[in-house]
Amino acid sequence: MLKNIFTKAFVFAIILFVVSCDKDDSPDPENEEETITKAVLVVTNTSDNSSETYNFEVEGHHHDHDDDHADDGDDNDDHEGEHMEVELESNSTYLFEITFFNESDPSNSIDVTKEIIEEADEHVFFYELTDSSITIESAAGDTIDSSGDPIHLKTEWTTTSAAIVDIVAYLIHEPITKTGVSTRTDLGGSTDAEIEFEAYVE
Repeated sequence: MLKNIFTKAFVFAIILFVVSCDKDDSPDPENEEETITKAVLVVTNTSDNSSETYNFEVEGHHHDHDDDHADDGDDNDDHEGEHMEVELESNSTYLFEITFFNESDPSNSIDVTKEIIEEADEHVFFYELTDSSITIESAAGDTIDSSGDPIHLKTEWTTTSAAIVDIVAYLIHEPITKTGVSTRTDLGGSTDAEIEFEAYVE
């Protein structure tokens, strides 16, 4: 009788140990990455509030620096193709507003911008260009992170002389800095989404 009791207690202890090990070995849940398939850029001339909308197809980078550039282009107001062109006037000011969507399911378009804003500390949007005919600053209504840095979802562009400017823009995850940079490399972090276009300043 006593032997049976000890046997049952031993078996029960083994079961508890195995269950405990299974729980300890379970990986901690990870934050789900944003899935982005489309970016929408709305450009508004502040002098007359006229605006144009540009759609970009985006391929997710999965937080990898070495991905190829995303393909861009989608049907909207004839703004489409591999080389998107944004027409601007010289000596003018424009509001650029970027939003991101997950349209993996065509019947259920999800605005990912809300999640990016909620995680402002972990994101920044950066326009890379090497031409002094355009200057870019954070605009009124832009999202500000907990350190007081804008994440540049809304920016103000000021043009001077006529030019054709190649621009690559990046949504960056966990940058090491958000200020005082001139190239994508300066920001560190990883790329969540990338778009390219040419600004035609006339």
